[in-house]
Amino acid sequence: MKILIVDDEPMVREGLKIGIDWSEMGFEEVECASDGKSALQVFGEFKPDILLTDIRMPFMNGLELTQEVKKLDPIVVVILLSAYDDFKYAQEAIRLGAFDYILKPVDVDTLKEIVMRGIEKRIELLDACSKEIPQLKKEDLKFFKAEYYKYPLKLEEELSKAIKRGETKAAIDIFNKIWEEFENKRYTEDFIKRWGIELVAVITRSIIEIGESADVLFKETDPWKEICKLPTLEEIYRWMKNLIEVVCEYVNLTRSYKNRKIIEKALELIHENYKNPDLSLSSVANHLYITPTYLSMLFKSEVGINFSDYLTNFRVEKAKELLKDPRKKIFEVAEEVGYFDQHYFSKVFKNITGFTPKEYREKIL
Repeated sequence: MKILIVDDEPMVREGLKIGIDWSEMGFEEVECASDGKSALQVFGEFKPDILLTDIRMPFMNGLELTQEVKKLDPIVVVILLSAYDDFKYAQEAIRLGAFDYILKPVDVDTLKEIVMRGIEKRIELLDACSKEIPQLKKEDLKFFKAEYYKYPLKLEEELSKAIKRGETKAAIDIFNKIWEEFENKRYTEDFIKRWGIELVAVITRSIIEIGESADVLFKETDPWKEICKLPTLEEIYRWMKNLIEVVCEYVNLTRSYKNRKIIEKALELIHENYKNPDLSLSSVANHLYITPTYLSMLFKSEVGINFSDYLTNFRVEKAKELLKDPRKKIFEVAEEVGYFDQHYFSKVFKNITGFTPKEYREKIL
């Protein structure tokens, strides 16, 4: 394992290099760079497994560096060092494919824990990419001559995008177009079986690029052996079509699970922080590292009402409980459920219940 440390502050850079026993964590080589531009040059020669980089640097920032190194090595593990006011940039870097971020000042234990997870991820990705794929026979190469056949790379790209979105119908439609080309050109069964391994590679790359592991799909089976056992083109077609359907379902299930977890956490944040008048869609979204727009859409889809309505209703329900205590003044109740303006609280309360807080108290007591 090799790690490249990038930071424009010499004390931070050298402190990270010398102050941590990298060999104990499994690293054989450690290199440093003082800015994004020089880091990119070092990266090409050094070929690190882990890139640990600051975000704000001269010449090329960590965000731009992340984007560039991903072109050189799509599975390199990038870990960002971020100051608090760099947080929005850290979010963008994660979107671009960074593995994680660490807030400055760096906590050594946190750094080690994240780096160790990064090593595990790197090994997982290397294993996935090193699966042996049978090579085409020499006689198959004639199919790739431009005058005979234009290989459907564009369709493969579209297929990959559909798989990553979990769009089963779109993915199958694209696959059918590829299959139709094979039939029109009358390709041999052997050639199509070998293309099946390319399909497995497309699927594996697609799954990895959305941050999931393809092991769950191929851990217990050898795709090449499975394809070779199929006696007819019809059965090969069904096997490939079924594989695409299963993969799309897997993508949707993992996305659905993640979405539920996001909403569970959002609800937990509301229930724990409803007394805070600054609680909002944006503050919760920032805490969850997602955009307010995405959280708003997801919340409405999963909960059935929008975020602000849910928060308001929850606060009013809590206010109802507090109003049962005649010793509490209305303004105290308002403050305890996140409203500093008693008049605004009364207006909101009446909109929901049909009564002012005072009328509601008189009604229940």
